[in-house]
Formats: sequence, C-alpha cells, structure tokens
Amino acid sequence: MRRRGNSPLRTLFIAAVLGVAAGIAQAEDLDLEALRTEATAGNAEAGRTLGEALLYGISGAKQDIPAGIALLHQAAEAGDVAAQATLGKVLLDGYYIPPEPERAFALLEAASEAGSTHAQITLAEALLWGFRHEADPARAKSLLMTAREAGDPDARRILGEQLIAGWALERDVDQGLALLEEAIAEGDDKAQVTLASFYLYGIGVPRDRARALMLSESAAETGNGAGLKDYGTMLMWSLRDRAGSETILKRAGELGEGAAWSALAEGAMYGYLAGRSRAKFDDFAEKAVEAGETRIAVLQAERQMWGISMRASGPATLAGLEAAADEGNKDALHFLIPLVRDGNHLNIRKEPERARGYLERYLALLSADEIAQYTLSIDAAKVRVLSAYPALRDRFLARPELKSNWFGEQIYKANPNFAIYLLQGAMTADGSYSGKIDGMATRRTINALWRACEATRHFTDCANDVMQPKVIGELLAR
Repeated sequence: MRRRGNSPLRTLFIAAVLGVAAGIAQAEDLDLEALRTEATAGNAEAGRTLGEALLYGISGAKQDIPAGIALLHQAAEAGDVAAQATLGKVLLDGYYIPPEPERAFALLEAASEAGSTHAQITLAEALLWGFRHEADPARAKSLLMTAREAGDPDARRILGEQLIAGWALERDVDQGLALLEEAIAEGDDKAQVTLASFYLYGIGVPRDRARALMLSESAAETGNGAGLKDYGTMLMWSLRDRAGSETILKRAGELGEGAAWSALAEGAMYGYLAGRSRAKFDDFAEKAVEAGETRIAVLQAERQMWGISMRASGPATLAGLEAAADEGNKDALHFLIPLVRDGNHLNIRKEPERARGYLERYLALLSADEIAQYTLSIDAAKVRVLSAYPALRDRFLARPELKSNWFGEQIYKANPNFAIYLLQGAMTADGSYSGKIDGMATRRTINALWRACEATRHFTDCANDVMQPKVIGELLAR
C-alpha cells in the first residue's frame, strides 16, 4: 500500500498560492478594456486588478503571466499595498515565475508595515518554516497575532493550528484550542476541518474520532467536504469499516473534494473497499479525472507496474507515464523521474542517466528549484564511494533555499548512505553525534537520529522506524 502526503511546508505554500487565485476567481468577469485604459492612465488599483486577472487567468481574462507580472510591478512601484503583497508572494513562491527572495521580502515587509494582513500572513509562513529566509518563529508569531488582531480569520486559524500542533511554534494547546473554537463559533469551516484532523490523528490533543467526525460533518453542512475526505480515508486504510469509509468518501467527492475520488480509486486498487473492490477502480478513477485529479495517472502506473488486475509491465508503465507527462501531468512526471532514477527492484531498472533525460525532456513542467533538486538527487544516485561524498555535500549545502521535506526524501531514496552522511555531518556540527561520518547507519548514528526525530515533535513513531523516508526527509530539511 502506498500513501502520499505533503510536508507542512509544502502544504501551506501550495494551498496559499492556489488560495489567492481561488479567492480572486470568485469575482464576476471584469471589464478588462476599461481596466486596461485606467491602468495605462496610471491608476494603480486598476493595474493591480488587471494584473491579478492576467496572472491567474481568471475573471474573464486569458492567462498572460508576463503581462500580469508587469502590471503588478507597476502598481507595486506606485505604492499600491495590495499589489505589493500579491507580487511579493508570487516572487517568494516561485510558482508562476522564478523566485526572487530579496525583492519578495522587501515588498512583503513594505506591505506588512502598511497593514496588509495578506502580506503579514505570507511573511509569517515563510518565517515559520525558514522558506527562502532564515526561520524566525518569534517574528512569525508576532505577525500572525497582528493580522489576527486586525480581524483576519486565516491568521487566527494558522496561529491556532501552530499552537496546537507545535510544528514551528512552542506548543500551547489551550491557547490554540481557544483560537480554533473561536473561529468555529464564527462559522470558519476550515477551522472545523483543521481541528477535526487534530482529533482524528491525535495531533496535540487526545485522539477522539467521534469528535473528529462531528466536526467534519458540521463542516460538510457548509459545503466543505475536506474533513469527511480525511476521516473516510483514515477509515478506509485502517480497515475499520470498508462500507462506511466508501460511503463517507463518496459524500466528500460529491461535495467537490476531488481527492476523495482519488482515495477511493486507490482503495479499490488495493482491495480496501467492500465487495468486489478492484472492480470499482475504473468508476472512481473516471470521477477523479473529471474532478481534475491528475494523480490517477500515477495510480494507473502503479497498477501496470505491479500487475494489479492486469499483467505487470515495466515498459508499459513508463510509456503510460511518458504519455501523461506529454500532456502536462506534473504528478506523472514527479513519479516517473524518481522511479527511473532509483528503479523498483522488479521490472524497472535503476537508470540515473535515463532519469536525467526525462528531466531535460520535461523542463517546461518544472520550476527552477525542482530542476536543481532533481539534478542533485540524480547525481547522488550515481555516487557509490565515500570519497565522492564531500563534493556532493558541498553542493547540497551551497543551496539552502532548495531544502524541503520532499527534497530530503528524494536524496534519501536516491542514495540512503549519502543522506545518512549528510545527517552525520550536521549532527556532528551541533554536538549531538560523535561517531564516524561515513554514511553507515550504526547504532550510534541511529540513536542520534532518534533524538533528532523526537526533537521535531512531528512524529509519534520515531522509535518504531527512524529510518523511514518522511523522518529522514524532514531532518535533512532542517
């Protein structure tokens, strides 16, 4: 069984990028020509509104990223605070254009000082996780509190999340619960989903599945099926109630949670649903595709690769992933490159240079950071001797902006010994390890990794398997 997950950092920033676009997209179609005329005449607000529409391809505008960025630059330089906040976030994320951290932080600081809660939250999230900047949790908390005092519901929810989970801020469960309960009392369905997740998995609070379901059902009444999707997925993988999990996930899908259809397809594929489980795959996969879920291409590849309800074939697996990548499917590409880089020990060989070929073939689908991350992981996959590690380590340390949980996992999967070598060096530097730096998972190394894992407060199973990719990935991201 394979399950996917995102690090808190990746989840927060992707959600925030898409959230900005989604929030603007709710507006009716704009009079684009009138806005263009006003922007040309020097109206900064009009330029910012048109720039956002062109950047995101919403409100009746055809997406034109360069034109949108140019208009946002003009509006920001003219002193439009909202434009400074939007452009700062775009330049920080690197989602639409290559990142420019120095310029991004200058814009966000200016907008934040001017009272933009959007800028304050963006800055806070970057400082919480050390995203393109040295982490500063204390400043992040201050920014969130300022935005919350200004009445921003997102700031209140994020602050509550962090205080309960203790991911980046010192844990204060009572204060965090008070914030989320306050948000829920005011009708914040996202706060309901967040708190439901904490009770579902026992994050910062005692596990309480009944409370999690109640909160998820309450959010669903407002049209938010995310909590039901989480609850149904947990129920499905735990095999507690096959029929019940299917029913809950269907409801989530009908509420617009496309990921629920993907979860159902995956559950069907692995036999986790009631009745003739695998026979249900095609129907759920079709619904997922209709909902825009590109991950179905990955599930199809896994079926082909392992021979689930069909004859296993490595070549057919790669052909299917290539076809999906040719159509612009990034999920398929992110599965294809590591698969060929590392092999699957069955019907797909480890071929780092072939993986590099895919990287070069699909450059247009990847950000500059992703290209650099994959390049380093492919080079790591080719290194076999300890004497080659120092040069590769220097390259890794020279690009701190590339660090992320996902990248750490890629390094570990590409070359486990090199990943351990990196961590041995880091732990030696901070005084938590005094053994050899040789990339070997000795008892002394594992003990030091366990202590580092415990310090993250993110995992409850450090003692069970500290060598799991998600743990090593996070430790490398620190």
